Amino acid sequence: MKFGDRLKKERQKKQITQQKVADELNVSRQTISSWETENSYPDIESLLRISDYYQVSLDTLLKEDTGMTEYLKKQEILKSIKPVILVLTVIDLIFLGVIGMDFLGIIKFNSWLSRLLFVMGILNVIALILLASFGNKVSGRVTKIQKRTPLYLIIMIVSIILAIVLGYLGQLGVSGIFGGIAFGVAIILIISHKK
Repeated sequence: MKFGDRLKKERQKKQITQQKVADELNVSRQTISSWETENSYPDIESLLRISDYYQVSLDTLLKEDTGMTEYLKKQEILKSIKPVILVLTVIDLIFLGVIGMDFLGIIKFNSWLSRLLFVMGILNVIALILLASFGNKVSGRVTKIQKRTPLYLIIMIVSIILAIVLGYLGQLGVSGIFGGIAFGVAIILIISHKK
């Protein structure tokens, strides 16, 4: 029996309304309806409360429902991705800080080391975007910007290459414009993939 059908059956056995169950579980009536129709699934904490409320084991609630087990697996994957995204974000901020300090003359790296740090930072931004995109695919949330991620990545990479080449040729003003474009695209992608 499907998870939603099992919930509905247990509620009907007790001869209670969705509103009564919602009040007992501290959720909205619409949430109970959504669970019973399998438009959404409860989180682990809510599952435990449902199990206690209906006095039905989790095994019985979840048996034979692949949709619910897939949902729980996705939640576990999303939970394990969050710390990696946080670490990548911190690394990106550190790279930006170091490059900014070099640009302002607070610290001075030789040109080779500056370029290496810049490339490593950009690769880290790309890794962050791809990981966030993977998380959104797992969760099922996809925006227009996320659908066009490959195009934005190409724009960002071309802008980075142009910024480096023009900087090497001494065209710092134009190089800065392309660097700004790359940075702006990276920020847009990161923000769109974290929603």
